[in-house]
Amino acid sequence: MKYLIFILFLLFANFQSANAQFVTVTPEEAAVKMKKKRTVVLDVRTKEEFAEGHLPKAVNIDVLDSANFVQQIQTLNKRKQYVVYCRSGKRSMKASELLAGSQFKHIYNMEGGILAWKGVLQNKKQ
Repeated sequence: MKYLIFILFLLFANFQSANAQFVTVTPEEAAVKMKKKRTVVLDVRTKEEFAEGHLPKAVNIDVLDSANFVQQIQTLNKRKQYVVYCRSGKRSMKASELLAGSQFKHIYNMEGGILAWKGVLQNKKQ
């Protein structure tokens, strides 16, 4: 009986870790997280959208190019924390799920995307 309980516990623990999660934050909460040195701001929009304006110090990896996205996130440091955003929040949700599934631990999906952002934007042309 002890072995059965132990095995069930291990299975549950594995299920929990396979079900990695992320946290959805407001743009204001994202701005606070972005001030920390270990935070990477991840813009998951297209290159064209990124060129029109993006959050300061953002890294652009297009989630719609799914094969490339999965390949590129494997090069990222999993110990850092990531603020993920897109235009409205839908693509960043998908990107956050992919990051969580790739064993990233500190993922913050910015609610409402860049449309909800009230702060300064950078333009690649600057």
